[in-house]
Amino acid sequence: MFANQWKNEDWRLVRDWLAEGGCKQQKLKAILTVTTALTNFLDRQFGMPLSVQLHDQFMDKISADEAKLLHCQAGNYALRRQVSLCYQGVVMFDAESVLPLHDLPQSLVEALEAGIKPLASLLAERGLSLARSDLSIIQLDDGRWGRRSVLRSSVGTQALVVEIFKPEFWQEIQRLEGQR
Repeated sequence: MFANQWKNEDWRLVRDWLAEGGCKQQKLKAILTVTTALTNFLDRQFGMPLSVQLHDQFMDKISADEAKLLHCQAGNYALRRQVSLCYQGVVMFDAESVLPLHDLPQSLVEALEAGIKPLASLLAERGLSLARSDLSIIQLDDGRWGRRSVLRSSVGTQALVVEIFKPEFWQEIQRLEGQR
């Protein structure tokens, strides 16, 4: 579920992926390239409110690959959070976040530990404007799609986020779209 996807060389920056033709499926392309909070987008666009299933959350050292994306020092400590996002009790996608501990407010750590809400939603609720940079797309050997990006808030809080979508997610999107 949380294989180290950071090191995979097949990540394509979204601008390159789109320039190369990316994907012909408009809904897939629209979802993979969302730069706002994905969970909010899915709820608004498809009526798909997602719940968080927290698997693990622990202190860990930032790897060299992660540090490069986060513009920080490898070996520094970060909060690593591994969750699944579920719709009606079914896992739609898995996500792993790496949040460097410097500039991480204690109130945010406590909210993350509660494991109830997605990271981008928690940041937005705190009035932090978000920017998503380094958005990259991958199609894994088994056909699953994934995306990786760095969330940055206006007060310095940042997180590297990897999301890997399950086939059930795309089936549910298609079903919900047919109901509209």
